[in-house]
Amino acid sequence: MSLLIPSVGGILVEGKSVLLVKRKNPPCRGFWSIPGGRQKPGETAFQAIVREMLEETGVLVEPIGVFGVIELIPKESGKAHYVIVEFVLRRVSGSLRAGSDAEDARFFSMDQLPENTGLATREIVSELLKSGGGFLNNCCRYRVFEIEHLCEAD
Repeated sequence: MSLLIPSVGGILVEGKSVLLVKRKNPPCRGFWSIPGGRQKPGETAFQAIVREMLEETGVLVEPIGVFGVIELIPKESGKAHYVIVEFVLRRVSGSLRAGSDAEDARFFSMDQLPENTGLATREIVSELLKSGGGFLNNCCRYRVFEIEHLCEAD
């Protein structure tokens, strides 16, 4: 059985450049990727991406919407199964710097990513490029329904 790990990623585009971090820790240590990380118990995905972006990049962000969900499902039992909610973000404030989980943080032209960019990040950036800048129009609105039970009988 695999361990399910709810996670978040943050897509911050300025002009034709996307913000990436060089990961300091596994998974993908040493690779450039979309900033993000694990969601903590009791934390909404919205809260998690705001926290992760501040920790990893020094930038305070506001999520605009959900770009998509990535699932990394292991073929081997016992490996982590990640469910990553990818948010499109808007910068609110802060100066860019590499934080606790990142070796480096910087913007890259979307059509000139570093060689050691992770596969999931390459896939996301490819989708951003295909949209021709219209990806903001294709976001899903993010809402939290604070309920304690799935139905009245629970």
